Amino acid sequence: MSKGNFLLLLVIISLLTLIITDFFPGTEWYIQYGPLILTAIIIFIMAIFEKKEVESKKIESADEKRKQRNKFLAFIAFIWLIVMAMNIFAGEPEADIFNIKNPEFWILIVILPLLSQFNYKKITDGT
Repeated sequence: MSKGNFLLLLVIISLLTLIITDFFPGTEWYIQYGPLILTAIIIFIMAIFEKKEVESKKIESADEKRKQRNKFLAFIAFIWLIVMAMNIFAGEPEADIFNIKNPEFWILIVILPLLSQFNYKKITDGT
């Protein structure tokens, strides 16, 4: 497993822990936020000890960009399904951002990630 995939897996697990534990009132803060804090510490430590290599900028092809976009959309859809299932089966969460009845969920968790996937062209792009 590469270092990038390992870090991505840590972030995904910590986010899922944060979301799922929000639906259970009385969960201690260190259980809910601990994995996210630990992941941030691990990433910070790995960044400190990372060798600084001079790399040329990689030019991504359209297929690679499309694959990354599809992976991101699949991850966002997975998060939506988890949050909606937890709302239906476990009840309302403590935070309003994960409550499907509130507009914060629809704006911050649904609309903004979708809007980020559109490829907007600037007026100065010349096309």
